[in-house]
Amino acid sequence: MVELGLFSGKKSLKTVNLSFRLPYYTHWGQSVLVCGSEPLLGSWNVKRGLLLSPSHQDSELIWCGRITVPSGFGCEYSYYLVDDSRNVLRGEDGTKRKILLPEGIQEGEVVELHDLWQVYVLGSSTQLGQWKVQDGLKLNSLLNNSSTYKYCQIDNTGNDSLEVGPNRELSVDSTSKSMPRYISLSDGIFREMPWRGAGVAIPMFSIRSKDDLGVGEFLDLKLLVDLAVESGFHLVQLLPINDTSVHGMWWDSYPYSSLSVFALHPLYLRVQALSDNVPEKIKLEILKAKEHLDGKVLISSSSHHERSQ
Repeated sequence: MVELGLFSGKKSLKTVNLSFRLPYYTHWGQSVLVCGSEPLLGSWNVKRGLLLSPSHQDSELIWCGRITVPSGFGCEYSYYLVDDSRNVLRGEDGTKRKILLPEGIQEGEVVELHDLWQVYVLGSSTQLGQWKVQDGLKLNSLLNNSSTYKYCQIDNTGNDSLEVGPNRELSVDSTSKSMPRYISLSDGIFREMPWRGAGVAIPMFSIRSKDDLGVGEFLDLKLLVDLAVESGFHLVQLLPINDTSVHGMWWDSYPYSSLSVFALHPLYLRVQALSDNVPEKIKLEILKAKEHLDGKVLISSSSHHERSQ
């Protein structure tokens, strides 16, 4: 277990420059500061946190700040949007960010933290840390001041998947007196191609089978789903199936005029399937009504409603 604190192991006299960098647009009178678990970052007292300074880089507003910390420094931290009196206007949700400086950093070196507003890059494969932040992919130093790149996801069988979208870009402040040796990057999620699937959209009253009364029944959905599967569809979309029995006439056929968001329309029930104890007289009445409706050229929901009363 990693213990976060000012020192890790023996007390170190070497110091390291820790630089924070966060792109974030603000309004007039707003500022961004970083506050953390250690005294150098305010000990979670936002009023004593490190206030960042803004600068425009191309089309982005970048907030930056720097502190000097001992080698082996570690802490939790988070960004806050504050007003001129350092009153919190907005804070990051989710778990706190963590930083633990690696061993081997030389005296006076710069470690840059390139963050976004509470986002992480993780992966399911071993190469991407198996969803463990501490085991995530380590970035190498760059030779140029800027570089473009993308993330690639690799599964356990070796199949790779390159993320979609434009190339990501990493820029290093070329005006700094010393180039950073380590850069910690939090620049968004792995961008995958959104899932797409073919489907069929149909109102319930348009579904037909040899057993229904001509205006759709819930049991016919089984046949529709079977047809969709055999046809290679992935989705089945229905118009609303809520009860619309308000006027007792053709106006009630409009599926969006529901009288309840909870009640399903009784029109779509198959009465003879509700129970094995339905009297034969009612079964014969339903059968005669079915034969009558099947012989009509047009069927309205009101006529079906009257028959099913």
